[in-house]
Amino acid sequence: MKKTVIGFLLVALAAIGHLRATAQQIPFLSELFSRYAEFNQLCNEKRRSGANLAAVDALRKRAEEAFRQGNIPGLLETISEGQALLTAKKWDDRQRFIASLTLETDRLVIEPNQILQVSLTRMFPVIIDKTFASTPTVNFAIISGEGILKSTGAQGASALREPLVIAERLPIAETSSNAARRVLLADGVYQVVAQVEVGGQKIAELKRLVYAISDFSDGIVQMSKTIDAIKSSSDAKVKAIVPMVATAEFQLQRLTQLNKARGEEDINAIREMDQIEFELSEIAKGQNPFSTGRGEVERAYRSSDNKLVPYRVYVPQSYDGTSPKPLVVMLHGPLGDEHYFFSGLFDPVTIKGEADRRGYILAGVNGGGRFANYSGASQEDVFEVINAVSREYRIAADRIFLMGHSLGGFGTWLVASSNPERFAAIAALSGGPPAQGDALAGLLEKLKGVPAMIIHGAHDGIAPVQLSRAIMASAQKAGLKVTYLEVPDGDHTSVVASTFPAVMDFFEKIVKPTGAK
Repeated sequence: MKKTVIGFLLVALAAIGHLRATAQQIPFLSELFSRYAEFNQLCNEKRRSGANLAAVDALRKRAEEAFRQGNIPGLLETISEGQALLTAKKWDDRQRFIASLTLETDRLVIEPNQILQVSLTRMFPVIIDKTFASTPTVNFAIISGEGILKSTGAQGASALREPLVIAERLPIAETSSNAARRVLLADGVYQVVAQVEVGGQKIAELKRLVYAISDFSDGIVQMSKTIDAIKSSSDAKVKAIVPMVATAEFQLQRLTQLNKARGEEDINAIREMDQIEFELSEIAKGQNPFSTGRGEVERAYRSSDNKLVPYRVYVPQSYDGTSPKPLVVMLHGPLGDEHYFFSGLFDPVTIKGEADRRGYILAGVNGGGRFANYSGASQEDVFEVINAVSREYRIAADRIFLMGHSLGGFGTWLVASSNPERFAAIAALSGGPPAQGDALAGLLEKLKGVPAMIIHGAHDGIAPVQLSRAIMASAQKAGLKVTYLEVPDGDHTSVVASTFPAVMDFFEKIVKPTGAK
């Protein structure tokens, strides 16, 4: 297995080696995902309307080159240029400067009398000496979030009649402009606003949500005590569902530091606390708090080394538990996590819509992090998720499918070959051979009874299409039943949404033969 993993790493990580070394310190990651999701959504809308996207496709190639080089600032700048192009904005130094800005806060949750620090940061360099007649400045303030309560799902109005000023007319520095103020806010949701001005005229406004929760720390302590009580309960009904508490534990762990840091995700802290309290109250009564959940559901389990590991499940609206349903397990690509396939990076409407239309359950794995190699503990995570979902929902054991994109495409071959009897079929997108020579031949020998679909975009600038052509040839030579789909105008990312219906069509036709393990 060592040779297999080495081969996988050499091939799959070579294109993104610059990023891999600093996977946990990638700057502006949430902003990158947010902008790419908006860019991708705009592209899909324009494509459906029949617009000519030749200029946008050129930008996609530049973005792929920046990603391959590990150039996050260049990637952000290119995506921002694409957004401007798709929204008919002039891309000049003024617009580049505006696009370079992002607003950050040092925490997501504010308790009484805490100091809130805010920063206006420039994500990529822009020379503006000749762009503006005077130096751009920024005003920082906190305003009521009442107008966005409905869209965020937060409960309770935030009482702030006038903006709470943090700083005024602060010159915008080359890297970051910072200000701080001790604040006392009524419980609720608020927006931190950065108003960018030149010569007294507003040219841009950026906003970030923050949540004021006066009893946040006390709430964390109380919920931790409830978890301990559930784990030590002698009630047989509670004991039977104690593993379910892992989800609440994970969510609580994520919340714990949000009054000291912002965290990687922009979550609704008020709603999150309410959700955890509900989950714990139900489990304490011996009841399953997730039984009626439909759509995308966050879950977690506790691993053998005592870590809390998250995963995501999409439960079709029609699911009623009366009959077993097919399960599609999905392996994410680099920089991704369990949200990957459900995020705006692709087309969540298409992916979730296919699950609803067909009655399939989807599961997104974490795989051990943003650069999952799908070997060792990363591989074990995939099977832990399969087992967890199979306990929680009625899954057809002869209709468990595996698919992956990019690194997940390479990983699909590794995971499936480690336990081929678990899968009815597999699909590898934008991937390639996870090993070379004898190691690859031995891997494919184990998969002779597992139908495979291979998909790749002909214009993939991150993982060249030749990689999928190579694994197809090797798989056919090994005697596998292979369906190959090459998308003529597809790039590394667009093939996921555009071919997802085809992947589901492929899975729809397959049931593991009677008698197979």
